[in-house]
Amino acid sequence: MEILTIDGAAMPTPDSYKVQLSDLDSSGTGRTEDGVLVRERVRGGVAKIILQWSALSTPECARVLNATAPDSFQVGYFFGQMRTAKMYAGDRTAELKAARESQGVWAVEMNLIEF
Repeated sequence: MEILTIDGAAMPTPDSYKVQLSDLDSSGTGRTEDGVLVRERVRGGVAKIILQWSALSTPECARVLNATAPDSFQVGYFFGQMRTAKMYAGDRTAELKAARESQGVWAVEMNLIEF
């Protein structure tokens, strides 16, 4: 089963995969002078997917980084069932772990964040 697609293309299965759901509050959210929280939630359940691959080939690394380069893309992700969301990539890192005979092994980390 594919647990991650970007614009319909299957990505390599990550070694670490964590889905975080967050709430977004309005600028009117804050604490009063006596410390009571006044909260104005405007949206709940905004997804952030925290991904790590420990050993991607150079072509796989390029596929993941190129797929997440646009300012937005459609992500299919598994969270109990397949879901879809328009997302963007936060910081993306690619670390060369080994290189031999023009072949590389890459560790890649990134966050995909829902609009």
